[in-house]
Amino acid sequence: MARKLYSYQRWSSAVQKEGTTQQRQSNAAKKYAEEHGYDLVEIRDDGVSAFKSVNAKRGALSAFIRAVEDGYIEANSLLYVESLDRISRDKVLKALGLFNDLLELRIAIVTGVNNKVYTAESINENSMDLIETILEFVRGHAESVIKQVRVNGNAETLIKRFQDGHPTTIKSVGSHPWWIDSSTKPHEAVRKHPALWPAAQFAINLFLEGHSVFKVTQLLNEKYHHLYKGKAWSYANVRKLRINPAVYGMRELTVNGQSYKLSGYYPPLITEGQYLRLEQIRETTKYLGKVGEQTNNINLLAGMKLFRCGHCGGTMMAMRHGDTIRYLCEKGRGYAHDCKTWSLPGILVEHTLMLVTTIAYMDIQRKGKISSEDYTQQITNTENLIAEIGTRISRATSLVLAGLGNVDEVVTQIKDLEQQRKDLISELEVLQRRQILSKDKTFESLMMDFFTYAQYGVLQDPIHEYRNKLRDIVRSSIGDVRAWKENRRLYISFQIKGYDEYFNFSAGKTPYEWGCRFGNIPFIDNSKVLATSSILTEKKMKEVKAKFEAYELASMNMLKHAQDLLETVNYPELDSKLFWPRK
Repeated sequence: MARKLYSYQRWSSAVQKEGTTQQRQSNAAKKYAEEHGYDLVEIRDDGVSAFKSVNAKRGALSAFIRAVEDGYIEANSLLYVESLDRISRDKVLKALGLFNDLLELRIAIVTGVNNKVYTAESINENSMDLIETILEFVRGHAESVIKQVRVNGNAETLIKRFQDGHPTTIKSVGSHPWWIDSSTKPHEAVRKHPALWPAAQFAINLFLEGHSVFKVTQLLNEKYHHLYKGKAWSYANVRKLRINPAVYGMRELTVNGQSYKLSGYYPPLITEGQYLRLEQIRETTKYLGKVGEQTNNINLLAGMKLFRCGHCGGTMMAMRHGDTIRYLCEKGRGYAHDCKTWSLPGILVEHTLMLVTTIAYMDIQRKGKISSEDYTQQITNTENLIAEIGTRISRATSLVLAGLGNVDEVVTQIKDLEQQRKDLISELEVLQRRQILSKDKTFESLMMDFFTYAQYGVLQDPIHEYRNKLRDIVRSSIGDVRAWKENRRLYISFQIKGYDEYFNFSAGKTPYEWGCRFGNIPFIDNSKVLATSSILTEKKMKEVKAKFEAYELASMNMLKHAQDLLETVNYPELDSKLFWPRK
């Protein structure tokens, strides 16, 4: 059996691959193998640098070394390289270390430039070979350093050009995402990739609708089969689309230790506000389960600081319980026990939540808050605030770069301003969506949209993709939610944004009844209310009482109407037994 010659071919950039680099290395290896009667095996690191030993850490060369160590490649094989700098362009000691590791594995290294064969024995017997090797690695590293300085200088010049408002394509550092065409010249702007852009637009819209990475990958493979590099779409590649700031046009670069954010460098797939909404979706699909375990449960209230324990004011957190969700007080778990340990079923919380959210949604539509209100001034004010905060961030950043002021304080200030800016951008995105809805949607079509997402099957499935839509509606409709457990009975109260009163759901007087009343939340001190009412005349009190009774009756009628509407999307009657826990 002929001895194996492994031809290791490497190039750092697409420009080298498209030139003669690949063909030159391949041809030389074939010629050497034919002349010596070896079986040729080609291994390649495409677009992988050897400057900081990247190829030896996670490239094809790294895989080759592991295969030798594991015995899959025979120890007496040969590794053919065009020159030693194909193996490494790292600092001389690191390069020598990699070179020595290969020789210690009894791999002979052949360099094509002079057909020289290096083995552990030849290096030990001939010190000049070792000196030549050291000089070769020194030269390779020095060339890479010079190249890096030139590349960084070129990149900084192009970054300055872009910051001055000119169209620019920067290829010398970093890479461009797959949906972008970067074949443009340095003084041209990058473009939408003619074939891949529609696929990226399709995928990002699915993410905004709440679909999971797995679902989006599946749909991409169905609709755009083998479009990306002639291969099936991979989960990892699709996931990068969702988390890459490039989707709203931002390019992030680091050159000479300096970070740059180039806003508007890429044509955007979505707005920055929509990107932040995607970020919120990712952050709020976590639950409390086994230590170190996470899944993509989507809880309708957790993570929004809306749902609090009526006993202590602590946040009610979502916890996995079999195939369902339970909400529990965060202060009642663990070792602190600042509150009693108690929880309530997620289906009870979310069923009653949907009743109130339906009322809130109908109320908003009928009052014209979406169908007729003009958000232009609010949008303008929010945009101005965002611009003002952006200016303050730039000034603070300049202070840090100039080494002025208390660096820790300025950095903290920048972080606070960045968070304020993110919150305002999220708010702006909601206002912009409402402005569009006010022009394009009728009450009926909006309610149809709502009931598309509010089906009972969605409540029963903790990972249903429509739950993200419901979270969006809950966030904009509900102002406060509180829960109590008293005398083996559960109480849940919901406040609609813009109202003082609550819809108060609770166990009835006898098992297994339940009821709902409209007004103040339970378990509060009403003495202030009574004190205020005592100064009113009897006639005025009657008027106030009559108005509130009419208001209360209208609200309860709306609750009955919400129940009827939810029945059309397969909601059963509210399970009264859930208000009566066993212990």
